[in-house]
Amino acid sequence: MKMKSAPLIVGFVALLAFCLAGCTKSANDGGMAKTGENEAHDHDHAHHGPHHGHLMELGEEEYHVEWTHDESGKVTFYILDSEAKKEVPIAADKIVIDVKIGDNEPQTYDLPAVNPTDGKSATFEIKDKQLESVLEQTKSPGIVLTLHANINGKQFDAPIKEHEHGH
Repeated sequence: MKMKSAPLIVGFVALLAFCLAGCTKSANDGGMAKTGENEAHDHDHAHHGPHHGHLMELGEEEYHVEWTHDESGKVTFYILDSEAKKEVPIAADKIVIDVKIGDNEPQTYDLPAVNPTDGKSATFEIKDKQLESVLEQTKSPGIVLTLHANINGKQFDAPIKEHEHGH
């Protein structure tokens, strides 16, 4: 009878070890982790943005973009500063996302600015279940998403993928 419970115990211990492994950060660092792996990345990075969304970088970390989505199909992109902490309003009516799945023609989505003030907004949004569904699959092979944004006269065309650092 003890032989039957051994695999269960081993599985539980393995699951516990897996849960305890991963990012090492203190409880007081507010979700920030220091990579320290090389001087170019010797600064704080959030694992998630201020809106608890997915992060990606634009340029050589000149800016970051955070995106959130929900089951209703609402997709929101936020333009953030180089540290991915504060919103950066930009003078753009929209940002554009191109989606290419396999050999199909790319599909373009315009995300209009939300509540611009003095012609600037840091938030861009669309309600589209198809785009929301594709964003859930950013790591799937054969799916290529590209963000197009003009920030202060500089054009950024970046693949949409989560911000990754080695841990």
